Amino acid sequence: MDANIENKLKLMLQGHLKYTSDNLAFNMLIKKLQRKIEENPESIDICIEEIDIFADKYSKIVATDFARIAAL
Repeated sequence: MDANIENKLKLMLQGHLKYTSDNLAFNMLIKKLQRKIEENPESIDICIEEIDIFADKYSKIVATDFARIAAL
């Protein structure tokens, strides 16, 4: 994962950056991880890793989202 995308994902997960995907599964993952970080802010690296696993598994789905996130 690109460092720029990773940094912006961290900001999204912490609630500092707003983004809504056209993909329901990706939105659900982001919301789940945002709640996880609210409970334990130190879990951000684990959450980024979970997004990375999702991206590896569904690379065609998140390619558009990652391009949009990079442009934020």
